[in-house]
Amino acid sequence: MEFRFQRSKAGAILSGIAFIILGIVAFTHPANATLFLTEVTGWVLIVLGVCGLVMAFTHFSIMLSQLDFYGGLLALLLGILVVNWPQFFVAWIFVLLGIYVMIAGFNSVFAANSLRMLGVSGSGGAMFGGFLMAFLGLLLMMSPFMMASVSMMVAGVTLVYAGVMSIVDGIRMKKHEDA
Repeated sequence: MEFRFQRSKAGAILSGIAFIILGIVAFTHPANATLFLTEVTGWVLIVLGVCGLVMAFTHFSIMLSQLDFYGGLLALLLGILVVNWPQFFVAWIFVLLGIYVMIAGFNSVFAANSLRMLGVSGSGGAMFGGFLMAFLGLLLMMSPFMMASVSMMVAGVTLVYAGVMSIVDGIRMKKHEDA
């Protein structure tokens, strides 16, 4: 069985325009865009939680109903928390990301040190890269809102680029083309 996706010229151009608008908003208002996306994520979790709870009472299997009940309850509670405290969750995500990056940086330093002890040339650059990565992880943890704004600005630039490319594809496209 073969699936074919069709993409229309107008659809490609309209999606490109939408990407550009979203990208400009994300780039010019990164803090608001970050909070908006966090709140949307919270509302999605709430809807999924409610659906999970409803599904828990419609299963005939006890095991499946328990899984749906606890999964739905967890998603619902997490969604309520995210919607009520989006700033906390933005900071929390970037602090956790910073911890991960810092640990990865120290792992790179340890690996580079092992290479240096084995006499491998070029381990100094790897060690510098590991220390730089650990420092960037520390920056992520120390200023999560600034890093959230920076990442939203990068996402904005990426969306504008994707929008321009989609418009160019739409203009070059024949009337009906398979994608």
